[in-house]
This record gives sequence, C-alpha cells and structure tokens, in this order.
Amino acid sequence: MRTPKYVSILMLLAVFLPIRQVFAIPEPVSDVRIIIDVSGSMKKNDPNNLRSPALRMVVGLLPESERSGVWTFAKYVNMLVPLRKVNDAWRMEAEKQSEKIHSHGLFTDVEQALNTATANQKTADPRYRRSVILLSDGLVDISTNEQVSKKSRQRILDKLVPRLKKANVAVHTIALADTSDHALLRAISLATDGWYEQVDTAEELQRVFLHMFEKSAQRDTVPLSDNHFKIDDSVSEMTLLIFRSKESKATELQLPDQSHISQQKSSNNVRWHREDGYDLITISEPQTGSWFIDADLDPDNRVMVVTDLKLQTTDLPNNILIGETFDFDVSLTEKGEKIVRQDFLKLVDGQLTLESEITDPIEQSLNSNQYDGVYKTHVGESFQPGRNDIVVTMTSATFERQRRQSVNVVETPFEIIVDQLTDESTRTHRITLIPDNSLINTDNIAIAAMLTAEDG
Repeated sequence: MRTPKYVSILMLLAVFLPIRQVFAIPEPVSDVRIIIDVSGSMKKNDPNNLRSPALRMVVGLLPESERSGVWTFAKYVNMLVPLRKVNDAWRMEAEKQSEKIHSHGLFTDVEQALNTATANQKTADPRYRRSVILLSDGLVDISTNEQVSKKSRQRILDKLVPRLKKANVAVHTIALADTSDHALLRAISLATDGWYEQVDTAEELQRVFLHMFEKSAQRDTVPLSDNHFKIDDSVSEMTLLIFRSKESKATELQLPDQSHISQQKSSNNVRWHREDGYDLITISEPQTGSWFIDADLDPDNRVMVVTDLKLQTTDLPNNILIGETFDFDVSLTEKGEKIVRQDFLKLVDGQLTLESEITDPIEQSLNSNQYDGVYKTHVGESFQPGRNDIVVTMTSATFERQRRQSVNVVETPFEIIVDQLTDESTRTHRITLIPDNSLINTDNIAIAAMLTAEDG
C-alpha cells in the first residue's frame, strides 16, 4: 500500500547499553608524545608561532618522573626533544628546543610522524597511560602525486590506527585550519579513544593544549573559588597556571601571611615563567593556608600540587554514546595507600559536579555511599551531547583536592539519509543508516521504523 504523500518518519534505535564497569586502578605513569606540524601552511594559520609557547606551557605542567618527547614534522620527522623521564634538565632542553618550531617545511606526512613517534609502542603495557598529542593544519600531503597521498591516508586508517588502538595509545588531535582533514583527524581520535578539537585561531592553542594535557597526564589539583585556594601541609610543591588577556595587569600572589610576590619580587623557591597569554608559577614548599591570585578570573586557571595526599577517581572513556552509564569510584590515598580510617573520612565532604555545554551544573553528594574508603556512585544518565565535565571535589577543615575529567558524548552514531522515491510503485521512501564503526558494534543493534501519516 502506498503511504500518504506527507509522511513524518521516526527512527527508533534500540541500542542495549548496560552500565559499564570501569574500575579505578593504581595510577600508571603518563607517557605523553607531542607531534607538531611545521609545514609551510603554518605561516598563514599560526603567523605568530604560538605553537612554541603552547608547547612550553605543557612542558612546565608535566609532572616529575612522567615520560615525554616532542617531534616536529613536514616532509621529514625530527625528534625535537628525546623521549625521557621528565625532570628539570628535560624541561630546560624542551624550552630551548621549542624556539626551533618553524613554518618552513614541505608536505605534511602525518603517517610518518605517527609511526616514528610511536615506533616502540607495539603492544599494550598497563604500567603506562599512553597519549599522543597531534597538531596539524593540513591534509595528508606527501607527494605531488595525489594518489600517493591518498594511499598514505588510507594506511593510517587501515593499519596504523588499529596498531595504536591495540597498544592502548590515545591520540588526541588538534585541527588548526578550516582546510584540515577533519574527517581523518576525528577518525583517528575516536578510534583510539582520544580527544578531537578544531581550533579556529592560533590564539586558542594554549587553552586547547591545556585540555589535551589534562587528558594525557593526571595531576592533583586544589579547587579555585574566586581566585582563592587553600594549601595544606602535605603539599611539597604547587604549580599555578594563570591566563591573561592583553589588557590584564601583571599577576601577583598573596600568601597566607599576607605578603605578596610577583615576577619581579619573589624568593628562591619560586620559578616564574611568563608568556604572552599566561603565567606559569612553580613554588616549592609553599606556605600552608589561604592564598589569593591577584589577576583576572578565568575558568581555565589551575592550581596543581605535588602531594602525598591524593585524590583518585575512575578513568572514564573519552568518547561515549548518549545513554551509556558508568560505575564511578572515588578514593583518597596517602603515600599510595587508600585511606580507610573512618575517623578521618567522616570529616571529609565529597561532592561530584556534572557540567555540560547546554545545561546548568548538577551537583550530588558522595558522602552517603562510602564503604571501606571508596565513595561509589554512577554517572551518565544526565550527560548531554557534546562535552561533559565530571568534577570531583573533596574538602575538609585541613585540605582540599579536586579532579576533573571530560567526556565527549555522541548523540547519533549514524549518518541517516532519507530519499524520496518517485519511480517506485510499492514504496515512497528509502532510509539508509551508515554506522560509525569506531563507536558501536553493529552486531548489537536493533532498528525499527515507524511511519506516521499526516492525520496521526
């Protein structure tokens, strides 16, 4: 029977999504490999070479004893900073080499860059949290022969990405141009459970690099409230990242004893690095008590600490489908051991805040479901399409700790195409669904279509 001329079509997608069991495990060492495009097209897309200060920011934030290395690429791949444990010597070398980032290279060999930087990552190793941060502004371009470049692009998808996925390497991709191959960069990140960002202007690079860093290396932080924060006596070092606009005054810090320090006026335990756009301040053995940052408020400001008193949470995937839910555990550790003393924990207030781009924050208490030092809840029911942040804050009279995670929630893992058929005698529409195989298992899907006539 021919359907009416005016038809609304409702697709019902039944995807069976159980609660995912994602357990908290001992913290692995972060292995962060940074790959930066230095091809000639960067002259247009990053004319002020803001890749250099963005790299220096990540270098300054990387925790001691984690592993990192930096590569640049165009036609050839150059190891700018060798892969080693992060320490003061490594940071000094990385800051020096960051000045060599340029925009003079020919071609854009993404395949060679990824292969070279991850050459020794063939199999998974649970001792490491493996991440690659890939910044590129162009298409795969390795030859004047277009077919050669197309074959390279296909090898990335068919051979390189499966190898990285098998080795648990999350590739976070940054597309710095409208002309970038967004489909390729997004496919690489989704298939490896990495994070994808499109950057419209180079001025956004510093903040994007911060978010990529937070995906790659877990650091303990303390919460900021109107630029006030508290430091307890378990903190041996703190690093402040403070963003500034061009009109901002010079940053100052007010210490608990009411004294002030600045870049021009500081002591021997302070390392103050200033760039256009941000201050990066590291203070060893900071005073305990209440601090104040005398600078503009900014949601991306951070206070990161080195401490024996740590906050540990379940690591969530970077990319999920809407409707997925997850068990989520929170615990406090001291010198690597989970704290189970109830006389201590009863004085701790645990809060979980869910933030999205389109709704108001949702807050929930963790206090009512704590057993043997583990605060248990689950998340996912209120996630919205796009970026969602999960912020855990633990406070007491003597300390504060905070940890933030972001997940990308995909609303529809299909491309849906509806065609009206004019030459068929038995039906009037064809519906085609093309699944995103990097997100879903197509063997576990049931699809139903309901046709509704104009009269209901």
